[in-house]
Amino acid sequence: MNDSPLLDFDDERTAIIEPSMWYPHIDGLSTAAVMTWMPDAFARLLDEHAHEVRHHVQAETLDTKIYEVDLDGTPIVATLAHVGAPAAAALLEVLVALGCSTVFAVGSSGGLVQQHPPGTVVVPDAAIRDEGVSHHYAAASRIAHPDPTLQAELRAAFRAVDLEPVTGHVWTTDALFRETSAKVAARVAEGAVAVDMELSALATVAAFRGVRHGHAVYMADTLFGDEWDPTELIERDTAFRYQLLLTAARTSAAHA
Repeated sequence: MNDSPLLDFDDERTAIIEPSMWYPHIDGLSTAAVMTWMPDAFARLLDEHAHEVRHHVQAETLDTKIYEVDLDGTPIVATLAHVGAPAAAALLEVLVALGCSTVFAVGSSGGLVQQHPPGTVVVPDAAIRDEGVSHHYAAASRIAHPDPTLQAELRAAFRAVDLEPVTGHVWTTDALFRETSAKVAARVAEGAVAVDMELSALATVAAFRGVRHGHAVYMADTLFGDEWDPTELIERDTAFRYQLLLTAARTSAAHA
């Protein structure tokens, strides 16, 4: 046995509880989806586009609605995710079971390097797997990758709306209260420009399920100064966040 249970990877493809046991395929549902952690932007997406609820993801403490949104004449699936790798990964599993095969995700992140200030859009090339969920879907390794073709499409889409994205790795961690200076320095040294709580899990789950996953974040709070600066987390720019979500949604619609 390994020192950590997270290293005891089991490559058995079938689990005792499969998503399809709870969430049946929905005939006619769009195969393209977008998920986000930005409730203000998501509310505006629903305000400005016709939509209907196609499914409820219910658990003891939550009721997540799965919408189908008419985006300029093209239906796509859209949902507001809960923060953290376990919740996001479970939601992706649900979307795949319902019938989605291309899923874009967009949210905020913490900035790790001074040259990329708050408001910088990041379309990452990889994520550092410092969370637990992905270790149940793939053997231990440092890196997970979103779909490179979808990442290229996202970069082009953001450039088209005058939002020049940067690339680099995102450090995904479960423990937002354990982002120490030493850990930040170590992650930056291996290519991280931002920190989030979902990307590496989503990329790994998508690869396991054989679906495509694209991902973008923007720098909100910063962890590179003398002290933590949470300004953008508090003073949210809804118009900017909506532009990010709308751009990701339109990129997803191209795959519907």
